[in-house]
Amino acid sequence: MSTRLALIVVLSIVFVTGCSLVASPTPVPSPVPHITLPPAPTMQATDTPPPTATATLVLSPVPTVKAVPSRTTTLAPGTMRVKLFFVALNDNGASGKKIGCNDSLVAVDRAIPATNAPLTAALRVLFSLTDKTYGQSGLYNALYQSKLKIDSISIVNGKATIALSGSLVLNGICDNPRVQAQLEQIALQFSTVRTVAVSLNGIPLNQALSEKGG
Repeated sequence: MSTRLALIVVLSIVFVTGCSLVASPTPVPSPVPHITLPPAPTMQATDTPPPTATATLVLSPVPTVKAVPSRTTTLAPGTMRVKLFFVALNDNGASGKKIGCNDSLVAVDRAIPATNAPLTAALRVLFSLTDKTYGQSGLYNALYQSKLKIDSISIVNGKATIALSGSLVLNGICDNPRVQAQLEQIALQFSTVRTVAVSLNGIPLNQALSEKGG
């Protein structure tokens, strides 16, 4: 019995050893290095892409042009302002009242000593001017060569009667309406005057002018 048991044990050993010799050993894989990649960024539903940069134009404020008030000459104490009238030659009424020969009659302010007889004072200033043009204005004075003086002035019921004497010198026929306009309008500037009658050496101005060749 013991011999049989020993034989079985021997056969078992031989069988196990033979099986281990026949079976191919399983190769052991070489360790592979493990590379960990960073997680890819994900965009959540609530994320919005960054806004694209845009240039902002800032306009400089436009300067406001203020209206320049018209200059008014301050009168010195004891003075007053009257208007003298001169001629813009060939102006065709663009600068003032149109008169003969397509000229314009233009008013110019002049300060004079305060007086109760402003018409008389204004005429005296006009007759004292001996330049062909008035100052730097370029306006023509048709009376610049004449030598005139005032004999009398009266204003009755809106009519100014002006009596002059002296010599009247003209530069051609176109000076006729110029002289008449200068003398009449200087009186018509006053609210108390509606009509004007001018005489020269006792003769109505119209007649005196016509005798000069007009």
